[in-house]
Amino acid sequence: MYRVLMFLMVLVVVNSVDGKIFDKRKCPEVRAVPHFDLSQMLGHWYVVEYYASAEEALSYSCMKAEFIEDDHVQAEDGSIEWTPAVTMNFTYRFADDPLGENLLGNITWKIDMNEPAHWTHSEITYDGIYNTYVLDTEYKTWMLLLHCAEQREGARYLSAFVLSRKTSLPKNVMAYLRDKLPRYDVDIQYVFPIPHENCSDKPAKSDYTPILVEVGSKTPKRPGVSYKVAFGN
Repeated sequence: MYRVLMFLMVLVVVNSVDGKIFDKRKCPEVRAVPHFDLSQMLGHWYVVEYYASAEEALSYSCMKAEFIEDDHVQAEDGSIEWTPAVTMNFTYRFADDPLGENLLGNITWKIDMNEPAHWTHSEITYDGIYNTYVLDTEYKTWMLLLHCAEQREGARYLSAFVLSRKTSLPKNVMAYLRDKLPRYDVDIQYVFPIPHENCSDKPAKSDYTPILVEVGSKTPKRPGVSYKVAFGN
């Protein structure tokens, strides 16, 4: 009985893709794109596909990102470190939000210019470092990002973004980029498209209230907000 329990515990934390064993508590080994030119990837991007290991029930729309070069990062204790960095400002909606609210966020990574395609960010939530890798990019057309952070308890947090300079990419390009993800333990069945239809220019706002998803529903709701929508007079 003890051996059976130990075997089940191993199944919970490891997975195999093409013969490679992944420990769900640890980040995968990643080799970022070589000879990366940070200046060429700056600017505006559309997120056309998205994966997050902890958010398989939620879907997004109208997700856009702008990357700008920075000269500092903020440490966990609030102090400022003057160092090469890149900041991603992003806007998005919850696809099932009937109010169509545009939300915003940002994250700043520290960059070692000796390895400019590997960015790091420290947060108290995680053990050590939140790693971001540019897996591949064509600069003027598309880019593939992978994010991973190991938590103090439980599984790591893993996410991926397929970005495009336009609202969509050709099918052959999407197939090429999606084919790269399973080698980093990204489950392709949970890589979701991000639609960019009917995206108004309504100003985005920061919203730090919790998002609730009721049992049996995929519709996100915020406490204290009415989601009753009236049509007509």
